[in-house]
Parts: sequence; structure tokens; C-alpha cells
Amino acid sequence: MSRRLPPLLATRYFEAAARLLSFTQAADELFVTQGAISLQIRKLEAFLGTPLFIRHARHIELTSAGQQFYEACHVLLDGFEKATQALSVQDPRQTLTVSTIPTIGTLWLMPRLASFTSLHPDIEVRVVSDIRPVDMQSDNIDVALRVGKLPGQRYPAHYPTVNLIMLDKWSDIEADLLFHDVMVPVASRTWYATQPTITQVQDLKTAPLVHTASRPNAWREWLAAYGVEYRPSGHDPEFGHFYISLRAAQDHQGIALIPDILLQGYPGNNELEVLLPGIKPVRSAGDYYLLTSSSSPRRAAIQKFRTWILDAAGASSHELR
Repeated sequence: MSRRLPPLLATRYFEAAARLLSFTQAADELFVTQGAISLQIRKLEAFLGTPLFIRHARHIELTSAGQQFYEACHVLLDGFEKATQALSVQDPRQTLTVSTIPTIGTLWLMPRLASFTSLHPDIEVRVVSDIRPVDMQSDNIDVALRVGKLPGQRYPAHYPTVNLIMLDKWSDIEADLLFHDVMVPVASRTWYATQPTITQVQDLKTAPLVHTASRPNAWREWLAAYGVEYRPSGHDPEFGHFYISLRAAQDHQGIALIPDILLQGYPGNNELEVLLPGIKPVRSAGDYYLLTSSSSPRRAAIQKFRTWILDAAGASSHELR
């Protein structure tokens, strides 16, 4: 059954006028004109079929019907106000959306994230994984972890390339260096114990190598940086990203070339051995960056995350070196 209810706007105007016993004060409270108050109350009286006020030259007073209706309206609007406040009280927790490329998110960021949330329980971090160039505004991203090079940045020609593009739009973006991308060859300890010993970089060109599709030229360019010419046989296994390549190395399928920062959080790290640990490391032509929007409305939360992650990245880099 449909309800027969008075117009809400007129009811609100009436409640203010009845509470203050003044059309003028009601108009001031509601930021409308006195004429608007009078008009809505006349509409309400016409709807109810009874006068609500006795209008004197200098003041107004409620009729008995007006008093009865005011008490009902006051209870009703007070209930509305309390319900609205209860529902609209903002959650003190802020949500920060972090976009990360898959492997660095899985192996480095996620194992450390609990320390951030314990420091800042008012900030809820939402992590999304994506290898595509990030669009901070369109994708509603607050913070991004990407690997690549900054606009206009130049690297020595012998550095292995990083094929990923971090951003399409660099306006309003701040970038903080997290880590250099340094690739290292790794293999299963058990498997490697059955293979010819690798004593120099040259030995790798004849070993079974695991390739990663996101860095298709990694082995050729990394070996070239050490003066070793290499042409893939086409028979070595190739996997989509570094996590799977790490798993392939752990499963005795060959030697994988992996960014060293990813090894810290890999669950099977104790089963892997870094080969040729004494050689001078070669950086890639790209680095890991924290990308943020300088005009984000969540700038305070972003700054807290930035401070935390730069400290965490510094600690990780110290452990590696």
C-alpha cells in the first residue's frame, strides 16, 4: 500500500519555522528567503487541509494541529539526522591503491606490506598487479611500482635492455628510485651439483638456459656485457615472467637470469644457488621506481607509503650488497 506523505522540503521548512517560531530565522538557518519558507508552509497546510500557524503582525505561533505536527516532524527529522550521521561517518581508514608488476609485487612488496599496515593501521593498501604502462588517473592508481627508464634517461650501450614501458603520461608524476636492476644467473643447487662447474661467464653459453618472455634478449645482452657472444639455440625453455622462470630453475630445467632483488622473497630461495657470485655485476638499462601523482587528494597517505617503501628498499639493497 502506498504511503500518503507530506512533501519533504515543505516539512523541513515547517520544522525549522516551528522550532524557531520565526519564518525569518528559519530562512536564515536554511539559507533561503523568507518568501520561500512562507510558500512551502502554505503548500504543506494545503496538503494537510488545516492551518499550522497563527500569523500575528510581529510573530507567529503554532495551532494545536501545528504543535501536533511539529512534534511528529521533529522526531522524524531528528531520526533522519542521526541515521544520516551514522551512515555518512567516514571510515577513518584511507584506501591507497598500489599498482605493481607481478613478480616484484609477489616476491618483494607483499612479504613486507604487513610492516606498513602495522605502522599505519588507518591506511588500507589495495594492491593490483599489472604489467602494462600505468595510467595513474584513468586507472585510479595512487602509487605504482614499475621497472624501466625515465624520460630522456640514457644508459651505457652495453647495459641489457628493459623492454617494459612504465608510463604513457608523465605529467604530474614523481619518480623515486627503489633499486637498480641487476641480473644474476641462478640454478637449483641439486641440479647444478650434477652439471659441469661454471667458473667463468663464457661457460654459460653452452649451459641449458631458462629464458623469460618479458626480457626476451636478457641472456644475449647480459652475456654480451661480459664480452661473450651468444645466440639462443631455440630449444631452451622460455616462460612468461620471472616468477615462473625461478620455479623452472628450482625444478632443474636450467639456469635462469633473474633480477637479484627478486631472490629475497622467493619461497624456494634456499634451493637456489647464484652462480659466479664474484663477478662484477652489470646493471640493466632500467631501474625499479616508485611512481606517484604529485596532485593526488590522498597525498598525505602517499607520503607515508613513500617514506616506508624507500626505507624498505634501502634495507633490501644493503642486504644484497
